[in-house]
Amino acid sequence: MRILLPPLDFSLCNRIRWDDSVDAMIRKLFFLIGVIAVLAIVGSCILAGRMMPFRTKSMVVEMSWKRGDNHYGPKFISRESPCLSNSQSACFCSTDFKATTSNYVESFGSSKVPVKYRIHYDRNPEAVGALLESVGTRPGKRFHDNERLLATGFRMITGQATAGGHIRNPADCFPSPTDWAGSFRSPEIFSI
Repeated sequence: MRILLPPLDFSLCNRIRWDDSVDAMIRKLFFLIGVIAVLAIVGSCILAGRMMPFRTKSMVVEMSWKRGDNHYGPKFISRESPCLSNSQSACFCSTDFKATTSNYVESFGSSKVPVKYRIHYDRNPEAVGALLESVGTRPGKRFHDNERLLATGFRMITGQATAGGHIRNPADCFPSPTDWAGSFRSPEIFSI
């Protein structure tokens, strides 16, 4: 015996179920995107915190200077000082004026030029960056960007055997915080 029933329209039911599943999928997708965004923000903050300098300190380095260069000409001025954290006598730190007028540096005569740097230290503590703040009383912003860079090098000394060397730029140019009186973490020494 066969019962004849009117045909049922399942399209409405299927549509309701389909709509619910799409809404649920969209909600899950937005939740997943939100979680990924939060993790990315937290991760970048942690990474930026590790890459940022732990402490900074301003320090004046007395640098000798000389004029002239075969390549850059007579207006070129080179400033140089011995490395303060490297015991090898051949180690030196230097910075050059290639474009800035040199009259100001010449006003120091045979005296050393006081050059002030803002030094950035990592958590080790080791200098990981140095920014020229001033040369004498002249602010660092008055110099070209490439004249504000600090270089570290080794000079060959006649009659001395070379033992090789390891350059830590700019860490070799400044005294280690452990060499200073007081603690590295002391607030009087560093500003955050």
